[in-house]
Amino acid sequence: MNNKLLTTVALAAAPLFAAGFASNAMATVELKLTSGGFTSAVSVGASCSSGTCISPLSTTVGDWDVNLTSGFSAGSGNPTMDLSSFNATGSSSAAPLHIELSDNGFNVGSSSFLLKSLGGLVSGSGTATYSAYFDTGNTHFAETTLIGLLGPFSTDYLVNMTGAGTTGTPYSLTEDLVLTAGAAGVAWSTDSSIAPVPEPASLVLLASQFVGLGWLGRRRRKAA
Repeated sequence: MNNKLLTTVALAAAPLFAAGFASNAMATVELKLTSGGFTSAVSVGASCSSGTCISPLSTTVGDWDVNLTSGFSAGSGNPTMDLSSFNATGSSSAAPLHIELSDNGFNVGSSSFLLKSLGGLVSGSGTATYSAYFDTGNTHFAETTLIGLLGPFSTDYLVNMTGAGTTGTPYSLTEDLVLTAGAAGVAWSTDSSIAPVPEPASLVLLASQFVGLGWLGRRRRKAA
């Protein structure tokens, strides 16, 4: 009887754990920077301990010096990405800078996504605006359906919001951070991320399964 219960709980929990730890073999994160008529070469991520990562990148795009910009994607079974840019510095004549991080091949949907963004104004003046998109055409950098938009911000900020989601798979996700420079130029330090919002039903199911495992353990200890 105990073995049957344990087997039932394990089988019910399997899809939830599989969604969190599915292979990211179908997805590779990519990074692109654009300012005015200038576009950087697309940086393609490599496997890292928990997904695919863009190594810290230092480059010049138009009138912007971008230092230590990097990105992370957890892979096809976990639609979670993080875009970091430290000390993106633009002169007074700089056209807006788009820092875009994108990945495709996500095979687990979410009815909504959580966007988080923070930024520090290192010097000067300007604005920072963060937005995220999904594309059921599964194309890198496709800004087809807006998930949410945060900003523009002209001072230090730390914000989050819940935005639109998709249950259609496969799909791509794209983060787009837009920085502008004021009359005296600007230097920003930023970090932005996107992650699925857990479904309430899934949380209840998972909690009940762990309760069942705890009950089974108590019965087995009493039997011993």
